[in-house]
Amino acid sequence: MALQDKVIDNRGTTDDSDDVVKTAAYITDETTGVQAQVELNGGLAVNIQDQHSKALDLRFIQTTNSTTLSADADPDDMTVTITSTTGFDAGDTVGVFSIADGTFYFGKQVGAVAGSVVTLDTPIDRQFLTGDLVITATDNMNVDGSSTTQIFSIGPVGGGAAVEIDITRLLGFIADGVAMDDGKFGGISALTNGVVLRHNNDVLTNIWNSKTNGDFGLLCYDIAYTDKAPAGENGFRFRNTYAGPSKHGVTIRLEAGDTLEVLIQDDLTGLTDFNMMAQGHVVTD
Repeated sequence: MALQDKVIDNRGTTDDSDDVVKTAAYITDETTGVQAQVELNGGLAVNIQDQHSKALDLRFIQTTNSTTLSADADPDDMTVTITSTTGFDAGDTVGVFSIADGTFYFGKQVGAVAGSVVTLDTPIDRQFLTGDLVITATDNMNVDGSSTTQIFSIGPVGGGAAVEIDITRLLGFIADGVAMDDGKFGGISALTNGVVLRHNNDVLTNIWNSKTNGDFGLLCYDIAYTDKAPAGENGFRFRNTYAGPSKHGVTIRLEAGDTLEVLIQDDLTGLTDFNMMAQGHVVTD
């Protein structure tokens, strides 16, 4: 590689006149002649490209029971056959996890269990084998955590396999039957202990604590209130972004066994709905 300077004007062309000029440095590959511009801060000019791994939209859930597949599940199947149906109820989240490679599926249960068969609202998108883990879970965080903290989580990731994911942003939604403002949490009074987001990788790292809608306004790039129109529920939405140089500039990396957790430490049963989702992607080497 060879480093060379060129004099360019404001239009980026070579200029030998007395106009205002600036100097641009280039690194040239002497074999191919390809040039890469060096920025004024000494760094190479870089084009950021999105990666092409699996995109993720994952709800924070609380597992209520687990079992295993008693028969293989194939792509496009709308049912799974499981060993035990205890705790599997209509509307619950159903997760299936591959023991072999840590890949996973999420859907919602439709109707009651028929024998040992659970009907799903979303087709299975890869093959899962007999013995793979199946869970049932709730994703509505309108629970009472005032005496015992209730934990909703993304993960643990991988199921023992070498799977890593990067979380790039969090989305939240609250529905309530009464009007909301910045001094409330949804439509109920400000919380005493607050909702905590933390990263658990055997070391607990607290990320934030929110007690009011106004707290989310400080944490998030944008929040929005929606009024009943003309009936139904009042709504509150927030978006908390991590990736990107204009945001936090980092992702939240979840390696095999890690969890990203939301801690409910107050009584939120007065809310109609409280859901949070993490968006990101599977990490590729």
